[in-house]
Amino acid sequence: MSSFFVRAGVVVVAVVAVTGCAKLGMNRMTADEAIAERQELMKKQGAAMRSIGEKVKAGQIQAVAADAEVLEGTSKRIPKLFPEGSVNPNTSRAKPEIWQKRSEFEGYAQSLHTKAKQLEETAKTGNAQATQPMARELGKTKCGPCHTAIRRPG
Repeated sequence: MSSFFVRAGVVVVAVVAVTGCAKLGMNRMTADEAIAERQELMKKQGAAMRSIGEKVKAGQIQAVAADAEVLEGTSKRIPKLFPEGSVNPNTSRAKPEIWQKRSEFEGYAQSLHTKAKQLEETAKTGNAQATQPMARELGKTKCGPCHTAIRRPG
């Protein structure tokens, strides 16, 4: 009886392992897919940044929180959208430095996430004096340095 359970357990583990490996292979993006997906993500981030600027100018401070939340979510996805070898000078402005200095690149994304979260929390308070400078600095200190370091001019 116990050997039956052992054999059944081995079969279950094998099925789970094969299924898991198959799913990993299916989720792997091609270079072109990664480029397209990250370009879409960057457009979403650009739209959120523009919206933040417009809302700050209009005095809609608490509304900034929703756009900051978008940046939080997208910033977590950035490193995954730059798998090794996903460079194509014809369709992407990504520099090889992304892969050569991977920890620095991931640090940029983490820093954006942290600052976007801080902006979200501050904006929710409605405190314009605290939110406005944070919103202005976000693009200058988080987006700009990363783009300068790892993106070719367009």
